[in-house]
Amino acid sequence: MRVLRATVLTLVVAALLLPVYAMFAVSSASDANDLGGLSFDAAQLGAHVAELFGQGGFPLYLRNSLILSLGIAVLEVVLSAAAGYALAQLRFPGSRALFAVIVGTLSLSPIVVLVPMYLIVKALGWIDTFQGMIVPFMMSAFGVFLVRQFALALPRELLLSARVDGAGELRIFLRIGVPLLRPALLTLFLLQFLAQWDNLLWPLIVANDPGLWPLPVGLSQLQTEYDFSAGLVGTAALITALPPLALMFLLQRYYVAGLTLGGVRK
Repeated sequence: MRVLRATVLTLVVAALLLPVYAMFAVSSASDANDLGGLSFDAAQLGAHVAELFGQGGFPLYLRNSLILSLGIAVLEVVLSAAAGYALAQLRFPGSRALFAVIVGTLSLSPIVVLVPMYLIVKALGWIDTFQGMIVPFMMSAFGVFLVRQFALALPRELLLSARVDGAGELRIFLRIGVPLLRPALLTLFLLQFLAQWDNLLWPLIVANDPGLWPLPVGLSQLQTEYDFSAGLVGTAALITALPPLALMFLLQRYYVAGLTLGGVRK
């Protein structure tokens, strides 16, 4: 039984790692041998990386993706933390109704709000600007919901003792709430970063200037615009996958804690 289990697990791991190895193999394919096999050539991969960063477009796309993903993720964390904490720990008229409306918007398909968002961005003159790509996504109903559910588990005795000692709500939020909400906030940061890193549709709609294109839009133009080989396009895709993988590896323990503890209410 143990041998069978080990065999099955080995096959599963091999099946999961095969696409990763294939991505490296395609990235190292030479122009004369595009997709000719699954052999890996480290020297050819290095040459492709040097050629990509020697082009003006790819480093610019990478910079734009970092600006958009980090900017949106940071704003999402800040605004959702404040809103979620307030809805969980502060009682004010209409708080329940407001939360119900926020949760209700989760049922809306993103396609439904795409045209209204575009019309608003166009009316503000934000077409072909970074703010036109960042502001519409700087806060989400999911982020508020996630932080609020996690904030419900905060120890009320600790918050009450801080109020008795004369601490204001802002100080309690910054000194007690934010540190205790760290797993949820880092989880939200990671999820939002990954979502925006792969976002193709919205930048494709509002960014006509190639100087503002992020990696998903830029990669879709690489082969047609520069007549790149499969090896170069594969290398670009490989480099694009590295920042999310690195971030996921660094924040994985917070990600697991944020998802498991968010539904626990004390």
